[in-house]
Amino acid sequence: MLSSTFKVFIRDVLDVFRRAEQLLMSLGAERRCAMRLDGLSDRLLAMGERIDGLRSRMRGGVDEMIDIDGTLRDSLKGLKEDISGIRCQLGGMGTKQHSARMQRAFVRLSRVSAHIYARADKLQWEIDEHDQRFLQ
Repeated sequence: MLSSTFKVFIRDVLDVFRRAEQLLMSLGAERRCAMRLDGLSDRLLAMGERIDGLRSRMRGGVDEMIDIDGTLRDSLKGLKEDISGIRCQLGGMGTKQHSARMQRAFVRLSRVSAHIYARADKLQWEIDEHDQRFLQ
């Protein structure tokens, strides 16, 4: 009888260790996911800096068409579509069940993506306006 009680105790202890291991693995996966989301936010911010650099060069006075073949505007359109996809996916995810770290990563990525979308849209509009002057 004592050996069966001891076996039950050992089984319960092993079960607690398995659950703790699974919890630590899931926390590690969430941490890695949050780090990837932060990395994506950082890459979007770098893209925003490039956009701002191009906008400042345009304001400095360019006496020729910037986007003759439309590839830059197409690239900006593609960037905006990708950002829209990211924002739709973020909107569809319930953040209540995630850790605080994941929630912060979701909020940061959402905020950064909205900001970069607006900057890309503005640059696209400014290129259109700039190049229209040379077509007339």
